[in-house]
This record gives sequence, structure tokens and C-alpha cells, in this order.
Amino acid sequence: MSDQRPIGVLDSGLGGLTVVKEVIRQLPNENVIFIGDEARMPYGVKTHEQIISYTREMVQYLISQNVKLIIYGCNTATANALLQLRKEFTVPMLGVIQPGSTQASKITKTDHVGIIGTESTINSKSYDKTIAAIDPKIKVLGIAAQKFVALVEGDKADSDEAKKNIETTLRPFKDSNYDTLILGCTHFPMLKKQINNYLPETKLVDPAVSTVETAKEYLFKNDLLTDSQTRTLKLHATAGIDEFAKLAKRWLKTDIDEISLVNIGG
Repeated sequence: MSDQRPIGVLDSGLGGLTVVKEVIRQLPNENVIFIGDEARMPYGVKTHEQIISYTREMVQYLISQNVKLIIYGCNTATANALLQLRKEFTVPMLGVIQPGSTQASKITKTDHVGIIGTESTINSKSYDKTIAAIDPKIKVLGIAAQKFVALVEGDKADSDEAKKNIETTLRPFKDSNYDTLILGCTHFPMLKKQINNYLPETKLVDPAVSTVETAKEYLFKNDLLTDSQTRTLKLHATAGIDEFAKLAKRWLKTDIDEISLVNIGG
């Protein structure tokens, strides 16, 4: 069996491209459609109801593109909307929180795991609860790093502003027992190098890696993998398409078949 339908990836902005990058690496022949809701980002400061409503519109858009699986390339959407939308739609959906938590729980040697994410993700305590269910003896410290999203979206990863902000925000993890840090927002791997410079001894967990491994396993078990030797990659955003296109090309470093503006929930 071969299923040529694309994999859908959604995000509040362009951070989900870190998930797309992993899909391309681990599933190089699969067709991919991405939607980033640049018009309404950041989701991390929105209400629970707003996040569900916006995510629902992205899910409906991806379903209209005939996707076979939807990956939430967004921790905020995973924390707030995944459980609800799984009840509303039959398309299989995967989030980033469970795989990221599992990975961090395996890696930590000190049983101290740090999490950085948007305000909404940290306030939801989704990672804390998921890790507690995996291993109750692991201590978790979550810190909101909302400003990091703006730094990535504004293409300021290498600026002095980013360096200062990273040092201020991540100070609680410096010289501490926290040996593992979950990058609990898909924008944050774009700051990996800068975070590493400040916390050189800390193991950084990018949940995108284990999420795509989970997706790969799911597609294999359910006979949904493609046997095609070529793939198409289509990226859509709901605003700011020029800036989005520039960063997407630089970040993905691969052929992109289409980058276009789409209107959802209009």
C-alpha cells in the first residue's frame, strides 16, 4: 500500500518549520503541507477558547487539503486544543508535548527537567503533568519565555537583544541541578545555538525530533507511508508572507514547491 496524501503541519507562526524540517529529514519522500497563522500569532498570550478556535480553523484548512495526518507543530495549540479537536475530527492528530516529555524523562540524569515555552503552555502545566505521569520523581521547572517567539519571528536570533534576553530568562537554570531543558515552543530550536552558549552543560530537547519519530511509527503501523520517490512541499501563512518566505528558505534549505498566503477563518 502507498498513500500519497500529504502530512499536514500547523503552527501559530513560523516556529512549526522546525517540525517540517524534521519531517523532511526523517520522512524525505512524504508530501508536506504547512500552515502558519502569522495573522494571529503569538498564540501564547491568547485565551484557551481563542487558541481552540484558531487551531480548529487550521485543522479544517488542512483537512480541505486532504491530509492523512496532522502534526501540531505548536506547543501552545497542543496544550490547549489537541484533546478537544481529537473529539471533533476523525483525521489522526499528533502533538509535541507527549514525545518531548518522554524524551526528556529518558535523558535526565539528575531527575531535574526544565521547560521553556509560551505563557499559555507554561500556565497549562501540560509538560509538568505529562512528565509526572511518566516519572513522578522528576522535578520540573517551567519558565515562560514569550519574548523568544518575537525574537525568532523578527529574525533577531543572533542579536545582542536575544543574547541578553536568553541570559535573563534562563538564569534559574544556570549552575543548577537542571541538566535537561525542553524547548517547549517550536520557535525555540531556532535559538538552540544561543541557548547552548549560555547553558553549555545542559542537554536541550527539541520535541520535534521525537514527535516526527512518533509520526513515522504511526504511518508505518497504519500502512500510510508513501512509496513515491518525489515529494512536494507547500508552505502557507495567513499574513507576512515575504518575511515568512525569507526565513522559511533560510531555515529549511531545500526546494519548496509553493509559498503562498491563505485566508482562514475569514
